[in-house]
Amino acid sequence: MQQKETAIILLVDEACESENLFRHAQAAIAAGAQSLLLLACERNGLTPALVDAGLQALPVPVFGGIFPQIVVGSRRLEQGYVVCGLPFAVTVEYVAKLSDPSADYRSDLAALAATVNPPQTLVVLVDGLSTRISALLESLYGEFGDECTYIGGGAGSLSFQQQACLFSNQGLVGDCAQLTALDLPVGIGIEHGWHSFAGPFFVTGSQHNTVLSLDYQPAFEIYRRVVEADSGRSFADTPFFELSKAYPFGLVRLTDDVVVRDPLFCRDNAITCIGEVPAHHMLYILKGDAEHLLLAARDCTLTALRAQSAPCMALLFDCVSRALFLDNRFQEELDTIHAQLPTGLPLLGVLSLGEIADAGNACLEFFNKTTVLGIVADA
Repeated sequence: MQQKETAIILLVDEACESENLFRHAQAAIAAGAQSLLLLACERNGLTPALVDAGLQALPVPVFGGIFPQIVVGSRRLEQGYVVCGLPFAVTVEYVAKLSDPSADYRSDLAALAATVNPPQTLVVLVDGLSTRISALLESLYGEFGDECTYIGGGAGSLSFQQQACLFSNQGLVGDCAQLTALDLPVGIGIEHGWHSFAGPFFVTGSQHNTVLSLDYQPAFEIYRRVVEADSGRSFADTPFFELSKAYPFGLVRLTDDVVVRDPLFCRDNAITCIGEVPAHHMLYILKGDAEHLLLAARDCTLTALRAQSAPCMALLFDCVSRALFLDNRFQEELDTIHAQLPTGLPLLGVLSLGEIADAGNACLEFFNKTTVLGIVADA
């Protein structure tokens, strides 16, 4: 990203110590950064006690979060930090109580509308383990519609234990959404590569991100029969996520496409996912293979490039469960994305707990197991 011939500042550190984060943040500010995108790996073990004082002392707007892993170029970091200093100020707002069943996000967003000036780009980061992410995104799109461009994803830990995971000028915060307005155009690509395998099934019972029943039967009974028959393995002697990472759900949309939902764990025959699964919707059990996922990553990149003719940076939100599924072939996905980009174009991103973008379905989606790439252009 550039403005008045001043380039972005990109500083990378593979050490875990929180002091390194603030040392690079101060260096970026000294070099002229007017706002900071801060990314950290969950392995760093950051807590409010470690970072709140340092975040509160930063004199420029801060946004970003803690993710399972970070991507820089074609590399992924399992520990460390990336500090991205921007040569312009950003506006950062928050919507709290992202798991509160009674929260009215539309009224919260209406109060924030004065700080957003379409057609800005909104970088939307959320606590990926909150239970009402889709409700927030529905309200966000209801407020701004397609006048804004959206890109983002879910922060948090692969332990699936909810904790403070978003950086702010007030400290480390959780169970909220962070909305950062950029005066820069972004071209978006969205692909996943999964295909419908079993179903459709009717969601006859759900509570936020937990599927209670399918076709009036306990959700896990349906899911177990399908997955065990195809995989030849049993949930009785295999951890749930070890099997479920290869068999996500797909919510049917009006365009006949599916939005992927990642099953995380099972309790009392109910299946909890990343992201909400509304009742009275149809879903499939999906299946995929490495080749189709890698092709999807390539197509995602090409789509994003076609949408933006003057790129200055690429911003990637790639689902961490794609990395878990692809295993030692995930490096091929990063190499595939990087190879399509213009030589020298910076690529910065995260392995996220869910991805956010407008897929052109007249709504703002929270995806799972999906690659979302934004090609950012100069102002």
